[in-house]
Amino acid sequence: MFSATHPKRTDSLNTRLPVEMETRHDKDQLPPTLSHHTEDPQEAEWNKFILKLVETRQQNGEDLDGGELIGASAFGQEGSSGRQKTETLTRLVVGGIPMKLRHPLWMELSSTQAMMQPDTYEHFLKIGEDDDPAEMEAILKDVPRTLTTKYDFYSGKGFQRLKDLLVAFVAKYPSLGYTQGLNTIAGYLLLAIPSEEDAFWVLCNVVENFFPPDYFSRADAMVSPLADNTLLRQYVKELMPQVQKHMDELGILPGHTVPMKWFFTAFSSALPETVLMRLWDIWLCIPNQKQYLFAFALALIAQNTAEILECEDSSSFFSYMDSKIKLPEDPEKLTELMKQAWKIAKKLGDGVAVRRADEVESTKAGMNLENRLRRRRTQSLEVLVDRDEEAGAGTSI
Repeated sequence: MFSATHPKRTDSLNTRLPVEMETRHDKDQLPPTLSHHTEDPQEAEWNKFILKLVETRQQNGEDLDGGELIGASAFGQEGSSGRQKTETLTRLVVGGIPMKLRHPLWMELSSTQAMMQPDTYEHFLKIGEDDDPAEMEAILKDVPRTLTTKYDFYSGKGFQRLKDLLVAFVAKYPSLGYTQGLNTIAGYLLLAIPSEEDAFWVLCNVVENFFPPDYFSRADAMVSPLADNTLLRQYVKELMPQVQKHMDELGILPGHTVPMKWFFTAFSSALPETVLMRLWDIWLCIPNQKQYLFAFALALIAQNTAEILECEDSSSFFSYMDSKIKLPEDPEKLTELMKQAWKIAKKLGDGVAVRRADEVESTKAGMNLENRLRRRRTQSLEVLVDRDEEAGAGTSI
């Protein structure tokens, strides 16, 4: 598969298929996505790819105990062979990562391992338990409502893990605090990554590096999601003018182009697990795909164009976008949707980040102006009330 030639495999090489490797976790502690594993059509190809990489790395004298399953960070230094590996890896990721491989691959390919620090999770968990009671109350309220309709795991021991992860996260980012929606992201992370500490670091990485700065900030609550929606509307106008025209006719404001939860929870509150995991495979594991959420949103709108155009008013539009949007059930059709989003992402390029930043500033300025006007109206009303009270008091005297 690769350009280099290799001698015959030695007996010391682990010949077991990667997806059949024994997990380091107690099976009784695993979520159903891992303990009730079913065959994945991608497994055979992933096994072949990873075993070849392991063989190559061993013969090159590389240390395979460094935490990296495939050593993708070195591909860029390997010339044509590295480019070939990158192309194969990209194709496999777009086609979907087997569930048992998501833990090590999400950790490695999202560069989460590079930011991990020993004992940090335990430190923040310990100080977080004595943190703001209001934050703890909000977490304890949301945890029992996370993914309960789908997974018995969370109604038992999984709740404690999710609570601990969120408590440690809030302690690490006191300026952000706890925001509703983080529980769903963290909940799905724990389905693929049963280690609380590893899932904690992926969540930290996602918030720090895969969302714009201050996306979850309490000081600028909902500014970025509103800006994302407004920017998405601009792309809809450019790529699907007929849909944009219909939204205008229905009176759909740019800030409500799609449900806020699409971007605010990285689609974790909007998609079934099978689709969400495929989306996150690409978002987390392929370089320069932080705009992929935008591309996927546009691909969803494009796929549902006919149904959107049939909406007769804003109520039917919001209802459809919130809970009735059409998603492919067949794995091959789902892959086609991912590929369509992939093509859109290439078309969007790096311009998303620049336009996003501009839209955030514009949205923030607009919200500040609205708040100032609201305060002025309130103050004017208070002055009028005071004058009326004074006039009434003078009359009674």
